[in-house]
Amino acid sequence: MKKCELLSPAGNMTMLKYAVQYGADAVYLAGTRFGARKFANNFDDEELVEAVKYAHLFNVKVYVTINTLIYDDEVNDFVEYVKFIHNQGVDAVLVQDLGMIKLIRKIAPQLEIHASTQFHNDGAKTVEFLKTVGVKRVVLDRELSLKEIEKLPKKLELEVFCHGALCVSYSGQCLFSSQILGRSGNRGECAGLCRLPYKLKKNGEVEKKASYHLSLKDLYTVDYVHDLIEAGISCLKIEGRMKSPEYVGYMTKIYRKLIDAHYDGTIYQVTEEEMKNIQILFNRGLTRGFLNGAESSEIVNKSTPNHIGIHAGIYRSNDKKIELVLDEDIHQGDTIRFQEANLGMIINFLYDKKDNLINKSAKNTVAYVDNFLDMTGNGELRLVAKDSLSKEISTLPKRTVPISMIFRAHLNKPMILEVTEGKHAIKSIGSCPQKAQKRPVSEEEMKRQLQKTGETVYSISNIEVEADPDLFINLKDINDLRRTALASLDELRTTPKKVELNEVIDKRKNRLANKTELIVCVDTEEQYEIAQKYSSLVFSSNENLLKKHENINPKYVSPKVKDKSSKYMISHYGSFVDIEKNDIVFTDYMMNVTNSHTVEACLEHDISTVGLSIELTTDRIEKIASKVDASKIAVFVYGKIELMKMKYDPSSSELTELVDRNGSSYKIVKDSHFNYLLSSKPKDLIDEASEFIKMGIGYLRVDFKDETQKECEKILERLHKIIRKE
Repeated sequence: MKKCELLSPAGNMTMLKYAVQYGADAVYLAGTRFGARKFANNFDDEELVEAVKYAHLFNVKVYVTINTLIYDDEVNDFVEYVKFIHNQGVDAVLVQDLGMIKLIRKIAPQLEIHASTQFHNDGAKTVEFLKTVGVKRVVLDRELSLKEIEKLPKKLELEVFCHGALCVSYSGQCLFSSQILGRSGNRGECAGLCRLPYKLKKNGEVEKKASYHLSLKDLYTVDYVHDLIEAGISCLKIEGRMKSPEYVGYMTKIYRKLIDAHYDGTIYQVTEEEMKNIQILFNRGLTRGFLNGAESSEIVNKSTPNHIGIHAGIYRSNDKKIELVLDEDIHQGDTIRFQEANLGMIINFLYDKKDNLINKSAKNTVAYVDNFLDMTGNGELRLVAKDSLSKEISTLPKRTVPISMIFRAHLNKPMILEVTEGKHAIKSIGSCPQKAQKRPVSEEEMKRQLQKTGETVYSISNIEVEADPDLFINLKDINDLRRTALASLDELRTTPKKVELNEVIDKRKNRLANKTELIVCVDTEEQYEIAQKYSSLVFSSNENLLKKHENINPKYVSPKVKDKSSKYMISHYGSFVDIEKNDIVFTDYMMNVTNSHTVEACLEHDISTVGLSIELTTDRIEKIASKVDASKIAVFVYGKIELMKMKYDPSSSELTELVDRNGSSYKIVKDSHFNYLLSSKPKDLIDEASEFIKMGIGYLRVDFKDETQKECEKILERLHKIIRKE
């Protein structure tokens, strides 16, 4: 039975070493290109080579994230980068772009591919589809419950996040940062707008005080590790490439204990001290997320989006000093936070009641610090960093690789040392032993020299010695033989094997649409009445509306999500498995299609019309249209954008909006499957419609959310005039 893997983050080389030494089975990292954490330090090409060698020395796998969406003008660079990292012996790549998955399969058939959580992996059908395109592992959505995970088919390896930050939106389904600030989360540039304060607006009434309604607590699953493994999970993943090395090391240490205990048939209980350390290293409040079907109120921290540490007592301010009434030990060098004042400090000087400088103050005592913050008032004291804990973690354990040795020494024949760690084997040949004139070398002395592995990564699990009696061997010769063998084993284990790479010849041809048609998505009966006058392609997710008009032909209305009709719009790759040859299928802009290769990949799976990502600029749309059958492309030209798709519900009210610091309002829309956060203003590209028509684009898409019938008619007439003119 294959053991569940522990996968740790590495934002830089120091973090990688902490992850390895504290027991990770694998690490995930990004180079300087195509990674979904653009603002982490990441690894340049030289550092990546070093990282792979270091990890492989300890039998730790390396997965490289190339999980951003790719533009056409980046494809050649992407291909070269894939070749580069494959040649370095990386163990797998994480990808979210379907076109790039198919391209990698053609270029590097042996390279293992993991489908990033950005691919929106939320169910059995997605797992089934990804198997058909050559994916080895699926990183599941964090919104899945344990019961849902248990029901998933185990056709592929399944990976889940077990600890760290949570996104409020389904991964790969967030356009908030992109549409508001032009920084695409799908391109690794997320601005973290979900961590900002918003006022809740219910039935027209706006809260007086803003809260962090979209800022989720951090995930922890220390009491779910056994259940997750039993549910068929192949890998537990720690989030945190932008955290500290100490955080990475300690979380790796804790989850290593929990996984090992499962396979030892025991139960490891995280101690009270360990739980405090977990929180001190970083937490925004802890939650098990959706694993146990938690209510929305249990997974959000509306008070702050920042690290909160642990409760350490209360504080009282005066002009010169701040009195600390302690519920926890504190030390000089620790970092404390005064919660109500929203201020913090490193304790450089700590005083007792008599104003003496002290290094430590125990819980249930009173201590003092200088009030150089000019702080007033009283409140809760929190411990947010512990100097002694950081120092303790930074003293890395020494991880070793067990090896077995067979040493053969026979008279007048070269000595032979065979070494293996189970996967690789080395045979090293030395000098010839002579007959001893005085004292022969004993077997114990031979073993003692062979065991001196020194600063290498190896530890001896077994030594066998086959030696003639009465031999004289210079001990230096045994040392040299051992050093040579271990150095050769290092090289064998860290030198990547040569891989066969294929060249892909692009034979695609462009085709233009003879006529550009309208796609109209509606929410209400009034919108439908207008839309069907301008288009035969009308879609809706309003179930009552669908039911009322299901028999109207040729005009039809079909939902975007989980539709059973033969004519529908899909927003999920899992739906690909249900498509039949003659179905008429359109894809939604939330499929994140940003390059011509992904367009082609969709068409290969019998998609009729591919909706392009709304993150694309006009010039990038033109590049795509010039390389594929443009008559099968749909471009979004008008409508309010679904900025986030959430399982989390920010409010129990049906009539709710979030108001940001600038007064912009975002409506929360609920349906039977998700909660959507809508943009405050519609995206309007109608003035560019003539350009899209000249490109040969087959379809222009319009979305109506809360527009009146009169507004809908005005917009559709405006667009219809452009189409008629062109």
